[in-house]
Amino acid sequence: MRGKKDIKKIAVIGSGIVGQATGKGMADVGNEVVFFDTNPVIIESLIKEGFYAKHADDLNDGSSNGFDFFMLSVPTPTQNGRINLHFLELALNNLGKAIRNGLKKTIVVLRSTVSPGTTENLLVPVLEKVSGKKAGKDFGVCMNPEFLREVSAKEDFRNPWMVVIGSNDKKAGAELEKLYAPFKSQIAHMSLREAEMMKYAHNLLNATKISFFNEMRIVGNSIGADPDKMFPIVVKSAEAIWNPKYGIKNFGAYGGVCLPKDTVAFFTWASEFLGYKMPVLKGTIQTNELMKAMAEYSDYMEKNETKKVSHEKQTIHHENLVRKNDFGHRIPHGAFSGLPL
Repeated sequence: MRGKKDIKKIAVIGSGIVGQATGKGMADVGNEVVFFDTNPVIIESLIKEGFYAKHADDLNDGSSNGFDFFMLSVPTPTQNGRINLHFLELALNNLGKAIRNGLKKTIVVLRSTVSPGTTENLLVPVLEKVSGKKAGKDFGVCMNPEFLREVSAKEDFRNPWMVVIGSNDKKAGAELEKLYAPFKSQIAHMSLREAEMMKYAHNLLNATKISFFNEMRIVGNSIGADPDKMFPIVVKSAEAIWNPKYGIKNFGAYGGVCLPKDTVAFFTWASEFLGYKMPVLKGTIQTNELMKAMAEYSDYMEKNETKKVSHEKQTIHHENLVRKNDFGHRIPHGAFSGLPL
């Protein structure tokens, strides 16, 4: 049974599918929840259901002083192929003012899906600037990605198969874990950036699996091989499906006897016999070639580090072979061009 000190006051900012599932789930276990949104229809609907709901502009009406958690679940849509953080920025500016006027240390929990680095490079700086307070000292920050299915969001939140808590502040992460204790779920702790990317890996794996089987279905239907007979067997025979550890270790490119030859042979057969250049399979082969190129480059650099090379020559060689991405990791120069297929 939860004691009074375990009951937290939670502000849910953004009351769409994710926000409502989150807030209602937290209310079910005894927490005090207030929903905030900009849509009057959503606000009215929540009030009719018996919940406290306010317009987002009312976040600074003085009542925000008592919140233990601010849970952000605002939309982050894709626009022209890029993530649009406009709604998040608006919410952060509003939230920053609430934190500035707040009388107690609170924890900001981001539930929205965002590109890796967004929490550190956008959320924290905006909140610190607007509030005049310091993350980690005056308020906590966590990334808490959601894995809710649209058609069963409420049930999924109440019965989570996994809770991920990203934080660079152990105290904030520990407090958020306590908040989820009534749900008795497995909890994984990681950094903010890892939690952000983990959500994308989660979604992209689901999308890739669907695309893979759709691609194989196209081939199967083209040759009279019934996918609905084959696929239920494939998911039982293929270790990539039934072994959760398969392929996730840093062992580099796939190798062995079967995988390298069969991927290329099947791609060539489908291209020549069916006229279908399988895009998912093509990407798989290209990625494997990239991994091999990166391994070769790494070996080359390790060997050359043991040699006495002048600083000038080493710098020239280094600039010719590598380029840096935004996160400082080195990738072989030209690695994404000239791949087979």
